[in-house]
Amino acid sequence: MDKISIITPTFNRASFLNDIYNNLSQYNDHIFEWIIIDDGSTDMTKQIVKNFKNIFPIKYYFQNNSGKHVAVNNGMNFVEIQYTVILDSDDL
Repeated sequence: MDKISIITPTFNRASFLNDIYNNLSQYNDHIFEWIIIDDGSTDMTKQIVKNFKNIFPIKYYFQNNSGKHVAVNNGMNFVEIQYTVILDSDDL
């Protein structure tokens, strides 16, 4: 089965990331990696991500606040899988 990279650009939405993590964790086959691009958050985003158990690959990267489009493009630099999906930080 093909694997998928999921890029989530986020800015001050730490509470939403828990919901996404919980939903992704429910899949039986973890055929994805989750790439979180923190666009300069000043909330607890980094700490929340550190507390996630790595039942699937999670990559966290911080950048200075530059906007969603820059965060998505930056996330593409870390993709190692052929297929990519953008999952906004307020989507489930």
